Amino acid sequence: MPGFREIQQQEAEQIAAGWKSMVGMIEHLSAGRPVQPVQPTIMCRPGEEQYGTLPADVSLYCGADYSYSGGTFASGGLLFTAAAMAAGAAYHANQRRKAEEASRPQWRPWGRFPAIITNRRVLLMIEQWSSFELEHLLMIEPSPMQYSVALHFEGSYPIMLRGPWVPWATVTLCGAMFGKPWPPGFVPPPELQGIGGPAPQAPQQELPPGP
Repeated sequence: MPGFREIQQQEAEQIAAGWKSMVGMIEHLSAGRPVQPVQPTIMCRPGEEQYGTLPADVSLYCGADYSYSGGTFASGGLLFTAAAMAAGAAYHANQRRKAEEASRPQWRPWGRFPAIITNRRVLLMIEQWSSFELEHLLMIEPSPMQYSVALHFEGSYPIMLRGPWVPWATVTLCGAMFGKPWPPGFVPPPELQGIGGPAPQAPQQELPPGP
């Protein structure tokens, strides 16, 4: 079993490799060249081309069914009972507030899954392969400095992919859809406006606010 230092080294290598591949893809697309397919690992549809496979931490932007029910039992003198009931009411109100906040739509971690990107869809291996059709993609929000991208598909919850290879996958998807490294109207961060540069440090695993 690899030790902590070895795991850190492997993660650093993946971050550097993913960043280098993203920069290479930006340069490739900026030169007017199309995305090149790889040997498929799935049964592609007619006209479908596979571009790569990568691991990704997946989050969903959705609500949750949280509920809270509680009661207070107090016995004793009148003043004691009143104080206990008041304290209990305040406690339960606070717990209900927490439950309501937890149930509101927000980014919720789903797990780490294999992902496949093609010119037609994004596939995630979540118990079984689930396809997210690019023709139903409404919006793409790249966050290359955070190693993540949010994908908004019609008729489904927004999904966020995060991982060392996600910036490369983002640029590759944009290249397949728009022929450019980024979606229309997106201004890349300063570190990428000159194309290139060292890979930033991996961010803390904090989910951004929802859309």
